[in-house]
Amino acid sequence: MGGINAQDFISELIFCLNAKDTVKAKALLQFASDANVDVHLQKRALAELAKGPEDIVFPLLEYLTKLDISNTEVQECLYDLILDKAYGNTNLVKAYITNNEKKTRIQFIRAAGDLFLEESIPALMQVVQDETDPEIITPAINSLAVFRKLEHIKIFSSFSTHSDPDITKAAIFAIGAASNPQAADTLISFLCEDETINKLVVQALAEKQELYDLEKITLLLSSPVTIIRDSAIDELINMGKKATPILTKAFQNAKADYMVHLITTLGYIKDQAAIPAIINIINTQPKDANIRQAAYEAMERIPSPRTAICLVQGLQDPEESVRMSAARAVDKNLSKPLVAGLKNIIRDKSPEALSSVGALIDTDATNIFNFLMGEESFRELAETHIAEKASPSTRKAFIKNMAAIGQVEFAKKLAAEPTGTDQTDAAASMKIVVVDDSKMMLKLYQNKLSRLGLACEIYHRPEDAVKRILSGKTDLVITDLNMPNISGLELTREIRRKFTQTDLPILMITTQSDFVEEKEGDVDVNEALLRKSGINRILHKPFSDNDFKESVFKLLPT
Repeated sequence: MGGINAQDFISELIFCLNAKDTVKAKALLQFASDANVDVHLQKRALAELAKGPEDIVFPLLEYLTKLDISNTEVQECLYDLILDKAYGNTNLVKAYITNNEKKTRIQFIRAAGDLFLEESIPALMQVVQDETDPEIITPAINSLAVFRKLEHIKIFSSFSTHSDPDITKAAIFAIGAASNPQAADTLISFLCEDETINKLVVQALAEKQELYDLEKITLLLSSPVTIIRDSAIDELINMGKKATPILTKAFQNAKADYMVHLITTLGYIKDQAAIPAIINIINTQPKDANIRQAAYEAMERIPSPRTAICLVQGLQDPEESVRMSAARAVDKNLSKPLVAGLKNIIRDKSPEALSSVGALIDTDATNIFNFLMGEESFRELAETHIAEKASPSTRKAFIKNMAAIGQVEFAKKLAAEPTGTDQTDAAASMKIVVVDDSKMMLKLYQNKLSRLGLACEIYHRPEDAVKRILSGKTDLVITDLNMPNISGLELTREIRRKFTQTDLPILMITTQSDFVEEKEGDVDVNEALLRKSGINRILHKPFSDNDFKESVFKLLPT
């Protein structure tokens, strides 16, 4: 306080307030706003100011808003005082909103919204229509938003493509704040090629979490635009269980791509209320393998041993990816009926039984192994799969699991047997990075590459994959398209900042028809869209081993 007594300072300020001496009071307050002055003294000064007569308090508040006050506590106390004095003094608030210095105007514009002063709406509208400074327009839009007036949607819409990103965001969220289907429909109409606007639109729809808005967001899961779809998925996951009934209702008449995203989103929400709807899908055995796979993956994330018996049928699915998804779901939903059903499947040692055991081993379904080791048929089938089809990493993990559960002799026997999955030196030198948020799919790709004599590094977090790819030698990236937080397109964009399509090819794998178009009745890959996105090749699920092999070797350097 520079040697000045705090009590003397407060006494002098009180005297100035009572005497309505604004000149001297301003000098004292300017001194008190100095960053070196004790915060408690600054707050005491504001407390005394609050007790003063309004005809002197308002000019002093106006003066304080123009000063540079560095301490956030003091800033909050000053704004609280503005709110206290502004309430019931609407005419003064309107005057300060339209006719004053910038910093003062911003404070009172904020106060008009926070105090819900409807009489200030004309003044706020005048600011929005006439002002050019984004730092003033943005808080004015934010304050108008609290009134939720439908007649304001039109003027907010005019700012939805403003060059200033803060104004655009404020306008989009202001429209979203209106509790009316018209507001939601207006937001949907803004969806375009601009990723930032698309994300803001989805976030604004999710803000209120009203039924009509949630239905609109859910419908966006059917969008052919990746960023719109992924943003909608992220928001629905963040909503949690509130989204479950809307997502399950949308199952009715949903097309394949849409159905996959509905089920996947439910899996990430992990609400057991979704289980009956997902089980119904499994029991109907949809023709589309991607739907079946999504259903089993969701059941892995929402364990429910009471309904687990229906999962066993997935181990006999004709598609390897579906079998592996079912295997992981089985391992997370163990029950006595499930184990009994599984034993019956493997006892006949049929090709289907071998595929079932292979899926359990390839997905590292460690929980179930204890219950099956007593079956000679399981041991024989496991031995066959390890010798003929399992990747080196899978073989190593299974042998380790057998030893861990006391099957030491069996583990030694497996370790001593030759395998048919050895790599050539040329294949071993290839650096392949695989990215997918599904650990099951990572295992699947790892196994498929192993059968081709290739090794790979796997990442289920795209952000970790980016660091690895940008920092070391890579010959090929294989990535999923739809992943939470960072999509395959966003991953590609990051890679292309450093590597061209020639330097580092990217194989994108997806269930979605984002990169296809119909030409004279046939479905073709949109090559122009591929080039624009930075992707070298698209492979749609489900795919055959030959399709995968052709895609990989076409992109690997020779």
